[in-house]
Amino acid sequence: MKAFAALLVIALSAHGALASDTARVLPVNIIDGTDERGSLLELGPGLGLTRAEIDRIRMVFGHVGCFSPTPVAESGALFLTNDQVLAAGHTFFEADGTPRTECYFRLQTPGSEWRELLTDAKNARFGARPPRRSNDDWAVVRLAEPVTDAVPFPVDATKPAVGDQIVVVTAQPVDLRHLDPNVPVVQGCKVRRAPVSTAATSFYRTDCDATGGSSGGMHLVRVAGQLVFRGMTISTGPWRDPAFVGAPYDERGGSVTTALGTDAAILEAGRQLEIEGRFWSAAPAE
Repeated sequence: MKAFAALLVIALSAHGALASDTARVLPVNIIDGTDERGSLLELGPGLGLTRAEIDRIRMVFGHVGCFSPTPVAESGALFLTNDQVLAAGHTFFEADGTPRTECYFRLQTPGSEWRELLTDAKNARFGARPPRRSNDDWAVVRLAEPVTDAVPFPVDATKPAVGDQIVVVTAQPVDLRHLDPNVPVVQGCKVRRAPVSTAATSFYRTDCDATGGSSGGMHLVRVAGQLVFRGMTISTGPWRDPAFVGAPYDERGGSVTTALGTDAAILEAGRQLEIEGRFWSAAPAE
């Protein structure tokens, strides 16, 4: 696994290289002022997270990486069960649509092992293969082995509303590589627009700061005192352009981050995969 851990460094460096020439000052889409992201351990209490909630986040969230043909590292979280992960669909495909292979998931806790992701048709559900639209840019993928004792956050199918407060968790955005990779990055932000979607997947716009590696970030909201899984970061504005550092929220101008809801098509796919997984595990061996 040491060799594989080195591949993660390569993947993160590859992401960083995208920004190195075009935005050396601060390669990130910062919305409405200053960058509000930081270590979960440092910012979590100020965002209202308890010690138990912080520990739980670290048990269900982490890096999603695919390393062939070219390496890429994004974010992902356990979804519905302790053996399936929700992540951005584009993580699993090259720009030309070629499927990536050698895909793994790693929790952001010291000493956590890499767990194989099964991306075949039996074990994965994609919004599209490959995703061509933001609404199709999601994947629910089964792990080869479950994460023992992990309890995913319950999924909230309530439609988001303007002003909803979100805690966004990301693995290790490229401009925050100086932070401990064993600790997720968090930010408090809010829903700015919640369109009525006619697509199979719901979506909403936020003022959350984002950059390369943020895709697949988990959105948590508090409902009746309980943290629930509301959505996932999927895209942001042109984060390599320094002109967007601190720019006011502006959808048309690109100073915006888009999230997909964990309801609708994503929730249905996750439930189907869970049911099928129980069926296969209960089936007698041939």
